[in-house]
Amino acid sequence: MEFSVRVAPTCRSLALTIGLCSLAACASSGGANMSTVAPNPDPRVGLRAGLMNAGEASWNLRVVSKTPPPAQFAFITNSDLAFTGQYAIQGNYNGFQVWDISNPAKPTLKVGFVCPASQSDVSVYKNLLFVSGEGMGGRLDCGKEGVHDSVSASRLRGIRIFDISDIAHPKYIANVQTCRGSHTHTVVIDPNDQDNVYVYVSGSAPVRSPGELPGCVAAPPDSNPNSALFRIEVIKVPLAHPEQAAIVSSPRIFSGLAAPPKHGEAPEDIAAAAKEAADWRAKGGFTARMGEIEYVLPAESTKPMLDSVVKARGGSGAPTASDRAGVREAIQKIMDAMMAPPPGTVNGVRPGPSQCHDITVYPAIGLAGGACGGYGLLLDIRDVANPKRMDAVSDSNFSYWHSATFNNDGTKLLFSDEWGGGGQPKCRATDKHEWGADAIFTLADNRMTFQSYYKMSITRCRRRRPSSKTAWPTTDHSSRSRDGTSWSRPGTRAASPCSTGPMRRIRGRSRSSIAGRWTRPRWRTGVPGRPTGTTGSSSARRFRAGSTSSS
Repeated sequence: MEFSVRVAPTCRSLALTIGLCSLAACASSGGANMSTVAPNPDPRVGLRAGLMNAGEASWNLRVVSKTPPPAQFAFITNSDLAFTGQYAIQGNYNGFQVWDISNPAKPTLKVGFVCPASQSDVSVYKNLLFVSGEGMGGRLDCGKEGVHDSVSASRLRGIRIFDISDIAHPKYIANVQTCRGSHTHTVVIDPNDQDNVYVYVSGSAPVRSPGELPGCVAAPPDSNPNSALFRIEVIKVPLAHPEQAAIVSSPRIFSGLAAPPKHGEAPEDIAAAAKEAADWRAKGGFTARMGEIEYVLPAESTKPMLDSVVKARGGSGAPTASDRAGVREAIQKIMDAMMAPPPGTVNGVRPGPSQCHDITVYPAIGLAGGACGGYGLLLDIRDVANPKRMDAVSDSNFSYWHSATFNNDGTKLLFSDEWGGGGQPKCRATDKHEWGADAIFTLADNRMTFQSYYKMSITRCRRRRPSSKTAWPTTDHSSRSRDGTSWSRPGTRAASPCSTGPMRRIRGRSRSSIAGRWTRPRWRTGVPGRPTGTTGSSSARRFRAGSTSSS
């Protein structure tokens, strides 16, 4: 492959690029259970914990290799993969690694480029490598010492650009700073523009100080039209002079969207959190409530607060009961402030998302799908530099719209939910099948029509975070090479010891699709579908307030 722009690889390229497994749909010779019927009993149950030595189970996948990361990247979170020729480029919060996967059974490290910045999402176009940076510690000079000042000219939050013509010696040639950094990004090819490539930037961090990056405005658009909120950034990269890359537009594709409906916390989560909080309080610890959940605050985070209170009153020694009561009250006020209505709230109605988590593009048909926290968006990208929203859908069964995928002919769009976050996805027998699932929509006349959910079945569960490595198919990005060049990691949704069986099709009458069969569900709980009037205009239906968090 010449480049990677959120495209689905073929069976042949997939087996090569992940350097790990072969699929049942591809020609294969032995060594794996290629049955279309799920193993019974579930071999994932009872797998031992571990990292590179974790217990394993697979179904229609065959492990080809498992390669530990080099020391500079060990025990550091990986983010995404990009592919070019015989190489796989693995993003990591410490930079990126280039693996030669010409021999999938024995990947070799071509280069490990240390350049810390979360989350280092990577994309490749020809000789250019694009890397996202969003965290407060990323430096323009790729230094490992971080950035400790709240406002600093040394901080990088945006897109790094590397020339990888000599892939063993990447050359850092440019960066484009943005007001909210880059959590993810998407490279976009304009079929009518051979001289440039474009990058859609999705940043979810707080708006930077204008003292650090002039022009950054944290006020909502209704009070300041230059607001850095409720928009994405479009970067134009001249292929002949990529060092001249710059932001050319900031489309407000979220205008008029109100906060979507959401399902509350699971009763099991509320009860478990309440017990943990009560036990911690009994030991003298501090807790704070956010929404329906009471959270435990570690002693290392509250001790400095107690020490400062003692010092402020001119005391010494252990804090008094009065000191502790004051800190407890202050902590809850801080949490309440964090839960206060966000910028853009009008008459008590909270706004919808102010950023996308990820955008998937299909330039050949002029469409993009945006997974944007509380909404799924359909975008018109025929004018690549100025994408426009054509449709928006929300669903109270979704916790966080995380990623989007088109089918090959562009008639269907699948959105994935990241319930519980990338680090602790939830998968329990007590959870509703519609929660944490994929949602499939058909596309017609620039509108999305909900068809079904798709999710792995669950028969049993343990009340612990899964830690064994499995190679079950999954759409969650947490399965992406988080422990070397292996395709799954401890703690992923696919690795849950309480999951079993094939992907579940929510009950309903059958309907054919590009991936076997799906079903049209009968409505249960939640509000799948579109908010009335939300078709790219500002006349969005006013849903009740809700909030989500990204991972």
